[in-house]
Amino acid sequence: MHVRWSHDEPRPDTDLVVFLHGFGADENDLFPLGNYFDDRFTIASVQAPKQLPPHFGGYCWFPISTELEANAEEVRTAIVQLDEWVQSVADQYRSVSLLGFSQGMAMATSLMRMRPGFYPTVIGLSGFVIEAAELDDLFDDEAFATSNQLMFWGYDPEDPIVAADRIAQTANWLRPRVNLVEKTYQGIGHGIHPQEINDFLGFLKVHV
Repeated sequence: MHVRWSHDEPRPDTDLVVFLHGFGADENDLFPLGNYFDDRFTIASVQAPKQLPPHFGGYCWFPISTELEANAEEVRTAIVQLDEWVQSVADQYRSVSLLGFSQGMAMATSLMRMRPGFYPTVIGLSGFVIEAAELDDLFDDEAFATSNQLMFWGYDPEDPIVAADRIAQTANWLRPRVNLVEKTYQGIGHGIHPQEINDFLGFLKVHV
């Protein structure tokens, strides 16, 4: 995995936060958010593995349609690859949390289902969850149901990219399954608002 780090060497006395960007971006897209984190955190901003055609630019975790539909096997490959990388660095830090934007939130919520109780917090921004029966064997949903997973989810109800039906689907999946802090931010579109940053940082500092 190509990763941009906030520090050159592992810092075992810090908590790792893994940034997962959205479709068409790269590891530099979310990295400036790291400036808002204090020194108890190490940031790892991961570049998705699939390079998009030049007319799109950037990278994606898996190909996706404008309706946010994807091939389950391509999603599986992306999830397994990212999980392997996270596990390869996790023991160098006190804990690992995930922060995913848009398609990166789909990755973050998938990783938390794979390893119930492993991530103290998951932050999802302007994103969605992937539901596909073909992926069920990847997840330990029985253990996840009792894990009391802490999650922050922020979004604009009128997001122009994540349509209202996908927001509703995401809400219907998350609300009964995670210990959820859900906040809406009118007018941010498919983006991140400064107040949202303050909110998820407060959430992270309380629970990590």
